[in-house]
Amino acid sequence: MPAKIAFYAPLKSPDHPIPSGDREIARAMMKALRLAGYQVTLATETISYQKRPSSTLFCERRAACEAERDRLLGAWSHTPATAPDLWFTYHPYCKAPDWIGPAVSQAFGIPYVTAEACRTRQATDADWAEARAAVQAAVAGAAANFCLKPSDRAYLESFLDDPGMIVPLPPFIETAAQAPQAPPPVPFGDDAPLLLAVGMMRPGAKMASYRALATILSGLAARRWTLVVVGDGPGRADVEAMFSELPAGRVFFAGALPKPEVAGWMGAADIFVWPGLGEAFGMSYLEAQALGLPVAAYAAAGVPVVVTPASGLLALEGDVEAFRANLARLIDTPALRQAIGAAGRTNVAEHHSIEAAARLFKHTLDPFLPRTRETARAR
Repeated sequence: MPAKIAFYAPLKSPDHPIPSGDREIARAMMKALRLAGYQVTLATETISYQKRPSSTLFCERRAACEAERDRLLGAWSHTPATAPDLWFTYHPYCKAPDWIGPAVSQAFGIPYVTAEACRTRQATDADWAEARAAVQAAVAGAAANFCLKPSDRAYLESFLDDPGMIVPLPPFIETAAQAPQAPPPVPFGDDAPLLLAVGMMRPGAKMASYRALATILSGLAARRWTLVVVGDGPGRADVEAMFSELPAGRVFFAGALPKPEVAGWMGAADIFVWPGLGEAFGMSYLEAQALGLPVAAYAAAGVPVVVTPASGLLALEGDVEAFRANLARLIDTPALRQAIGAAGRTNVAEHHSIEAAARLFKHTLDPFLPRTRETARAR
């Protein structure tokens, strides 16, 4: 019988109706674990996430999680055959500590595992001190901590006694799910190179990237190009205003679209352009590369984790002129676009596939599970 894994995402449930990078990564993690041969169930949709420091909300979230913890402990104690063999928490951090998994793992004597444990740099250390302490205690007690980017590894190494508990996990996508729908009708009257940007329109880093992109394109108005923007959100009016100074008829706002339609636009486009300010790494970069789309971005935050020098042209963060020069090269040179696009496909296939993630999960987790089954039989 396959080992049973209880999966938990304290930031956002994989079943949440609103799309986001966190939701997609959580879903991909569950699929990869299933591909590795495990029986994976979503333990709970109770979240601990709070966007900003608030002692009141912190206490409310913790109380709700503790009540859910007690419910799960009661249910699994009543029917031990349904209890998990391993607990897997995706993305615990200061804003979303895991108040459930460590207690369940301790009560049932099962391994506790995390993926993408990190810290926030927002507000002050004091504002998040209690939540950060809880995350660090959970991570320190984990059998393994899968780490997706170098900055997170540096953080974990700052407090873990044993860095061997850190397991590098390259961000990954399910390339089989990337088959695009028939390319949509291109809403432009000529065959100029088609640029594509994909990003939610919300305050913070996403809006900063939109603002940067509008500035970059304002210096390339003399070249032939068109742009499709996929995304929506509370900042849409602001985003449209940012691009209103560009020549008329050059930008089309497609709104929020389901993944097959986004893949359709990627299949129809010539260049994927997204500054990537503040991106953890950006799953859309992987999706674009998997479909042979060359990338233009800043070497910001986690972008270089998924975009290599061969699969995209990266400018130093904030260097507008360098970004413009890179984008101009891609606009002007079809052969360069083709070569970089091919390198992107190879990058994803070799380093960022769900199959590779499943193999890593199995290699890492299987050694913990025989001991778990022995403990379960003794209960």
